[in-house]
Amino acid sequence: MAQPGKTRFGSGYDESKMSIAPLPTPLEHLGGRRFAFYPPIRNIEHNEWLYRRATWSECVVANMRTGEEFWIPRIFLGDVSYTDDGAMVVALSRELEWRAGAIIPRQRAVIPFPATANEAPAAPRPGHLAQVINIRLEPKTEVRGWRWIGVAAVLGAVAFAIVADFAKQAPSNHAYLQLGSGDDYASVVRSLGLPAKAESIESGARWFRVLRYPSRRYSVILMGPDVNDARYIGAVDRRGRVLDSVRLGDGTSSGVVLSSRLAAGLR
Repeated sequence: MAQPGKTRFGSGYDESKMSIAPLPTPLEHLGGRRFAFYPPIRNIEHNEWLYRRATWSECVVANMRTGEEFWIPRIFLGDVSYTDDGAMVVALSRELEWRAGAIIPRQRAVIPFPATANEAPAAPRPGHLAQVINIRLEPKTEVRGWRWIGVAAVLGAVAFAIVADFAKQAPSNHAYLQLGSGDDYASVVRSLGLPAKAESIESGARWFRVLRYPSRRYSVILMGPDVNDARYIGAVDRRGRVLDSVRLGDGTSSGVVLSSRLAAGLR
């Protein structure tokens, strides 16, 4: 069965029969850390990814919210950089979109403009009447001026919408993405700074530490057998929605703990 988002470009060879390993990609140097694409891939809501593996022509990445794997052609992968918050970003050389079960370059619609009166008419073909060109008087200067003002207003609105869309989707204030299951209170403070409020909650044989960052609009959750030995298990927003989770020692995802009724008091 074909993988979601798998795209082939007619390479003409079977990669499974090649004995030489594919060349390394920039994603392999992330060391299992989460990252975001920029610009974000259209039609995929959650822009948080994890590198899985690579072939000669494609890289396989997993969406951290849905767990689905997508195949990204190597030719579109650019450099890896960091934001001011320390989150990792992988640049894309083309704007991509998810459509019809594949990751493909986004095609922008081209609006054809009508021919102007200054263009030379086509030469008449033998046996056919010559093309008739309508002759009209030049509109008043003020009418033409309002037309250009209208065009400028429309283009400005389109540009503002595009910039606002990128600003909304671009990774920002996601410093928790650099945290992992081995981070404790001290390492979280080094990465994010002191929380505005820290709470300790006992639940059965486990302790939870809730580090609240109101200015960032999320809270970081630590869990362990003891308050002083609690480790990072994820982050939630103000409504209790899970923003990040990690793999626990028993192989399960901490997202189950963060979403359970047991953790409802952490929010």
